[in-house]
Order: sequence, then structure tokens, then C-alpha cells
Amino acid sequence: MINLKKLFRRKKGQGALEYLFMIAAALIIIFVVVRYISGSTQQATSQTDIASLQSQAELARTTLQGKDYWGNTYTVEIVTTDTTVTGLQIKDGTTVVATDSNLEYTDEYISDTSFVTDITDPTLKGLYDSCMDDNVKAACYVLIDLQDATKGS
Repeated sequence: MINLKKLFRRKKGQGALEYLFMIAAALIIIFVVVRYISGSTQQATSQTDIASLQSQAELARTTLQGKDYWGNTYTVEIVTTDTTVTGLQIKDGTTVVATDSNLEYTDEYISDTSFVTDITDPTLKGLYDSCMDDNVKAACYVLIDLQDATKGS
């Protein structure tokens, strides 16, 4: 006859080893959950950043419309001297409508060389659409910088 007590008897230390594996499994699960949550947090932070920029760009658009510097045909030109940005101009054809030399965010859009060289639609409306629809931060920064524009010369 089989002795059931002997068959199911635990050896010394077996309970401690099982407890150790349970703790290790719990730590692994916690680590995986924390990694997942931190990845989601970073994505939410970047979405908040672009939403804040878009809100400021919308305010800039409203300001420019109030000053009558907004038009679908108005283009934006980055004015440079050597390698330094000296201002932004809003033009209607060849006529300068407004100029802004009080720039805060030049580093944000000049450092994005693909934005500066590949502007497909340099109109105010095109920059606005790039900012709002395509989430192009550089376009938002240009619009924000333009809100202090004054009558051009």
C-alpha cells in the first residue's frame, strides 16, 4: 500500500522556494505594468504639447485677423542675414503687409531644416493647416511668432 503522507510530504525549504518564485512573478508583473503606463504617459504628454501649441496658434490667427493681416494669398517669408533670422514678413505678392522682428521661437523652426526648406504651402492658411491638421510644430511656432507683427514697410 502507498503511504500518502510520504507522497505529499514537503521537503525542507520547498515552501520558501515557492514563496520566492511568487514574489519574483509579482515583481515582473509590476515591472511590465509600470513600463506600459510610462509609455502611455509619454504619448499623452506629447499630445498635450501639440494641443497647447495649436491653441496658441489659433490665438495668433485670431490676432492676425483682427489686425487685417490674414488672407489666403498672404505668404510668410523668413528674413535672414547670413545665418541669423532677423524677422518674419507677411507678404501679399511682393508687397510687405506686416513685419515681425520680435521673435521668441526662431530656434524651434529654424532647427527643423526640413520645415524651412520643404515648405509646400508658405501661405498663412497653409501654415495654419500644417499646424492644426498635420501637427507640424514648426508651423505653429511661426504663427505664434507672427502674432506681434506690425504694419510692413
